[in-house]
Amino acid sequence: MDDEVFVPAVPRDAASLILLRDAPRKGGIEVLMLKRSESSDFAASMHVFPGGGVEEQDCGEEMAALCHGLNVVQASLLLPDASSPERALGILVAGIRETFEETGILLARELSGRLLSCREETPSRFAYYRRELQEGRISFRDMLEKENLRLALDRLVYFAHWITPEISPVRYDTRFFLAPAPPGQDARHDDLEATDHLWISPSQALERCREGKLAMLPPTVSNLMDLARFSCLEEVLAYAAGRNVRAVMPRVSLEDGRVRLILPGDADHS
Repeated sequence: MDDEVFVPAVPRDAASLILLRDAPRKGGIEVLMLKRSESSDFAASMHVFPGGGVEEQDCGEEMAALCHGLNVVQASLLLPDASSPERALGILVAGIRETFEETGILLARELSGRLLSCREETPSRFAYYRRELQEGRISFRDMLEKENLRLALDRLVYFAHWITPEISPVRYDTRFFLAPAPPGQDARHDDLEATDHLWISPSQALERCREGKLAMLPPTVSNLMDLARFSCLEEVLAYAAGRNVRAVMPRVSLEDGRVRLILPGDADHS
């Protein structure tokens, strides 16, 4: 009998938003991190940035009409390795949609161009929309149309691109975007996919990871290491605006019964 040929799983397009803010009173920057549920199929109990997989509705013409700051052509120039211009725009849309579903923070603009700020009755209204979305009674596009909002794609800065190793049975092709946290909105984890959240400096997050207090995947650690050297939000956004983003796909090897992750730049990474 012939040996079976290993066929790696096809990675699913995904987007993750690294929400940033200047640390109050103490200087430096902070990032928003979520703790994934213990029952999650991927990265269970890990601390991650909000985000998730791209859905077909993220890539349609109707959604493109509800975007501010980038059109399909501009999105394809930003993400030239996406499978289509429509898919490129959908990746950015997915990052904002998933962040709203997981944290309640919505990067959107009113028709006047002003950023959405949750004030007066707005928090309870959008909490209602969020529940309706989670239970499948309304679409993300329906909510935007009802509220006359446009997604603030101009707030997203492309920062990193990681692809899950071929050996993994569940794989993602994930683009990471930086985004300044919108004023007047507070994070609230959904208690479904995420069971906790915190604002934390990149250096503190890395320290807690080393101490075994925050479990993280390699892309999360790598992004935090890149962010830890910046002292303010303006500085990191200026740096990222000119960043040349290349896809990173680690290799996995088994050595003496232990799994080793091999990154580009390592001597034995092909």
